[in-house]
Amino acid sequence: MFGPIAFVPLVLAVAASAQTATPSFKNVTGTSNITFPTDVGFAGPVKYEGLPLLAQNDTVNSTAFQGNGYGVEMRELPLNATVDKATPDDIFRNLGTTSPYHAADDLFPETNAYRSMPEKCEIKEVHILHRHGARNPTLSAHEASFVFGSTVMNASKAGNLSASGDLAFLNDWNLTIGAENLVHQGAQELFDSGVKHYYDYARLMQNYTEKLVIRTTSQSRMLDSARYWALGFFGWNASELVNLEVLTETSKQNDTLAAYYSCPNSNKDSYFLGDKLSSQWQEVYTQAPIQRIQPMIPGVKLTPSLMYGMMSLCPYETVAMGYSRFCELFTKTDWENYEYDIDLQFQGNYGFMNPTGKAQGLGWVVEFLTRLNGSAFHGRVSGQNTTLDKNSTYFPTHQPLYADFTHDDIIHSVLTSLNVTQISDFLPATKPNPNRRYRSSRVTPFAARLVWEVLDCKEDKNNTSSYIRGKINEAVIPLNEDQGCAPRPDGLCKLQDFWSHQWKNAPKDAKFNLVCFGKNGTDFQLTGPHQALQLLSIMVVQRAAKQATNWKKIIPVEVYPIVLLTGLAVGVAGWQVARCARSPDVIWDKKNNPTPWNNIEQGTQYKLWNIGVRIS
Repeated sequence: MFGPIAFVPLVLAVAASAQTATPSFKNVTGTSNITFPTDVGFAGPVKYEGLPLLAQNDTVNSTAFQGNGYGVEMRELPLNATVDKATPDDIFRNLGTTSPYHAADDLFPETNAYRSMPEKCEIKEVHILHRHGARNPTLSAHEASFVFGSTVMNASKAGNLSASGDLAFLNDWNLTIGAENLVHQGAQELFDSGVKHYYDYARLMQNYTEKLVIRTTSQSRMLDSARYWALGFFGWNASELVNLEVLTETSKQNDTLAAYYSCPNSNKDSYFLGDKLSSQWQEVYTQAPIQRIQPMIPGVKLTPSLMYGMMSLCPYETVAMGYSRFCELFTKTDWENYEYDIDLQFQGNYGFMNPTGKAQGLGWVVEFLTRLNGSAFHGRVSGQNTTLDKNSTYFPTHQPLYADFTHDDIIHSVLTSLNVTQISDFLPATKPNPNRRYRSSRVTPFAARLVWEVLDCKEDKNNTSSYIRGKINEAVIPLNEDQGCAPRPDGLCKLQDFWSHQWKNAPKDAKFNLVCFGKNGTDFQLTGPHQALQLLSIMVVQRAAKQATNWKKIIPVEVYPIVLLTGLAVGVAGWQVARCARSPDVIWDKKNNPTPWNNIEQGTQYKLWNIGVRIS
């Protein structure tokens, strides 16, 4: 059912792969002869990291003990920490989506006083959308840690590396991180999350007699994350209590937990607006650290992208090897700027600043609303695997607890599709606003979780109403009119108001077919990053204008004669039918006028024409 739950074998796995054979669609969920297969293939490329020896290699000289329960070193201070009055949080809570998990205690401070459950309310149902735990970097282009690492190692092999000062460690340094896989820190984050959610919601399961269905994707880190979470929540007999549904994550497959494959436009370079903003911002903020660090590493010409890659090794080495000397090379301001770099990427690629942001999240939102309604899935189709969603075995809608495991970008898009404008800050690529609400480290750190609780609350002695509240990494969302809710200090919203508003507006605002399949330059003109609602409005107006004025795009010129002749024929045929209906040969009133032809007046012409006949 679950397969073995185990950490990566302790071997020097430098170039191992999770996919040892060509995956087959005959073994995926829905086609396999096993109802809930877990070994479905499509795990993605995986390269395991080297073996850590933190007990010897940790050089942090601190009298403070690490109190967060994690095994990795997170006591480092930024450069110039005394002058800047900086703490380790100024590093590890400024790492964007690569930040180790931390509750978002400063995301919505206005609702912190209302985190406990109101006395008159009782939780009835919970929906969890969970990011995977800490991982090694992916092989995508924007994660530049491999580029910096290979640049340094190539310089060393060529004899051109002569690092000094704070960078002297690079003379003996090797790139030992892996790629794509869940690391031990990530396994701990997901196990801890399972334990946390057990204490929060286990009683919801006491009267539920069926096996719970939880969903994840086929990528290695996704499958492992779901397993470790289930181990924390259910214990070693998890496979007896849970059906783990693995959705295929690969191109041309619908999967709401990897929705970028269902929205082709989102994968085109021209739509990665966040990457463009990131590049612009890197040209600005990396200049100071480049000027400071370049004299220490004369054998490598530092560029903005290489500096970004160098900084990214701090979070990745920390979670893979337990410690990174790159963390202490940068100031508090440097790390704040690095966080903003990742903010731009995610808000610009998947959030409110991208026209596909709402569309990529819509598929899961429709599934979520269907579950809330307790009804069978009947659309609206927007990237779901309808074969599975229309089958109650794979898509039950009466569970007291739902848990889906996904990626950071999908959580961003889901929040965008639900129009959670509380984190919709528009981010310029020139200078960060220190007072902005949106920070990717608070929204989707490693092991992030978006939770929706359904509550029954007593209005008075005889009346009970259903409410919903949302939490982003424990922070209660102050729901408002943008989500269909009357604002309240405690963030609660009447369930019916929330559901009705989202069911009506989420698909309409996302414009899934247009933004995912429309043609840039024909159906709309994509000019740059905008807030999604504004840009989508422009898209619709531009498409209507194109269709109204550019008929050659709609009806080719060579078809014009056919259209003209067909229209003329239809018109003449209609006229003839109407004329014949008024002929005296047609009986309309058999009782009062059984022989209408006897009522024809002398000289009346009722045939279309008469050749050679004179009527008198």
